[in-house]
Amino acid sequence: MSKLAVIYARVSSLKQKEGETIESQVSALLKFAEENDYSIPDGWIFKDAGYSGALIQRPALDEMREIVYQGEVNAVLVYSPDRLSRKYVYQLLLEQEFQKTGTDLIFFNTPQAKTPEDKLSLHFKGIFAEYERAQIAERCRRGRNHRAKQGSVSVIATAPYGYIYRKKNLLEAAEYVIDDTKARIVKKIFSQYALEQKSIQRIALELDEQCVKPPRSGEKWHNSTIRDILRNPAYIGTAYFGKSEQSNGFSEKIIHTKNGKKKCPPKSRKARDKEAWTLIPVPAIITEREFELAQRQLDKNKEMSSRNTRNPSLLQGLLVCAMCGYPYYKKSRSSSPREYDCYSCSTRLTGGSCKNRSFKLKELDDAIWNHVIDLLKNPHLIKDEIDNRIQECVEKKQIQTKRKDIEKEILRLNKAKDKLLDIYQDGECITLEDLRIRMKAIEKQRQIHENELKSIQAHVLQEENGIAFKLSTEYFLRSLEQSEELSIQDRQKVIRLLIDEIKLSKDSIEVAHCIPVSAQSLFFSEKGLLKPDGSAASSKL
Repeated sequence: MSKLAVIYARVSSLKQKEGETIESQVSALLKFAEENDYSIPDGWIFKDAGYSGALIQRPALDEMREIVYQGEVNAVLVYSPDRLSRKYVYQLLLEQEFQKTGTDLIFFNTPQAKTPEDKLSLHFKGIFAEYERAQIAERCRRGRNHRAKQGSVSVIATAPYGYIYRKKNLLEAAEYVIDDTKARIVKKIFSQYALEQKSIQRIALELDEQCVKPPRSGEKWHNSTIRDILRNPAYIGTAYFGKSEQSNGFSEKIIHTKNGKKKCPPKSRKARDKEAWTLIPVPAIITEREFELAQRQLDKNKEMSSRNTRNPSLLQGLLVCAMCGYPYYKKSRSSSPREYDCYSCSTRLTGGSCKNRSFKLKELDDAIWNHVIDLLKNPHLIKDEIDNRIQECVEKKQIQTKRKDIEKEILRLNKAKDKLLDIYQDGECITLEDLRIRMKAIEKQRQIHENELKSIQAHVLQEENGIAFKLSTEYFLRSLEQSEELSIQDRQKVIRLLIDEIKLSKDSIEVAHCIPVSAQSLFFSEKGLLKPDGSAASSKL
């Protein structure tokens, strides 16, 4: 009887030049499967084109792992270890994952490991593949830096708007060539902004009205596109390489959109010091004087912007307009005293028709902060709710006993699955159809027990969180006794911890507050225990 197998093939961008295509891998693996009595069902050939072997999250690989997890696959066929992954730890992780379901991992160009020596050899190949990838990355980095120091624009092949990138050939090096039509648009943008004092938004609207095609085949010109052009020193003949580097990133900023609140994602790159940049000369489109005037105007507009948030506001990211659903922003002018700062609906700031009023920044900040302090000084409602929930829990000893029984049953079902797979592989009185039926029945029982186990764990977690909250409430209140001495940043952290959203209307302020008590984002409100679905109790000021 033929055995069931899946085929996995991958080609990364680094390997395209070697002529090793996905189709050649699949062809070799299909021939191997036929010679070794493996059957490949329809839809069981998985291909990842253009995905790095350093990543484990790949669409086709994830789909294949789901099928293997069901326990119906006898073997996974891959051309070579580095096609599965270029990181040894990922190869080992996938191999162990497949073994748990009784699935063999077979490489076409590597003999199947049957002895400890074979396994050691296979593992060494995985380590060498990872080392090779690190070497390739380092060589590419050094090569790009060397070419940049030689003045080659090939290291920044994506040419700015107004230029055409011409690849190198046998006679000429790579270069930027000025596109006359687009260069006129660039000159016009600098002239309108620096000399005619037009706003970036006005310039973008005029370009759209004139049906000028924006960069990257977009539908319309965006303010950020115009701003990037105005900030790019390549237009005065000085392009730079290495302006940024990789970074883990961090972010404390919250953005409130019409579709809800979200945190700014951490940036994966950060700017390097200008001394570390590598200058590459390119043809100039504008003069240095025009560029300098544009930079001065950009800095001046940034300084005078009504949404200048260099000085953080207490309620940034939490305020929502009750009429149109858009967020409120801080509105300030550097030439005006701080007491005139206010929060205004973003629709009004961008010229919209929202009729909601603005709120004085200091008055609203003080009102919300006092509301939070009053809530924390009277937490009896929250404590009472926690006590009620804890009393409803089953006795701790009974929970532990039941949890152990469920874990034993899950372990028994896993062993039953392994036995079924062994019987089927040995060809002992069981067909593929019988195997599927029995495996589905076992999997269904296991899923029921796992759901029950999760429910018990949630009860235990709820009890532990309640106790932890009781112990930390008094300490938290003591830390706020000197609240007048807290900085804006510290107050902002407290506000964000306790408030989910603030809706502003002409005659009322509605505060939705919640108190997180664990990393699992369980919330307790004045009205009871809340699920981690973002819901929260509301109160009006």
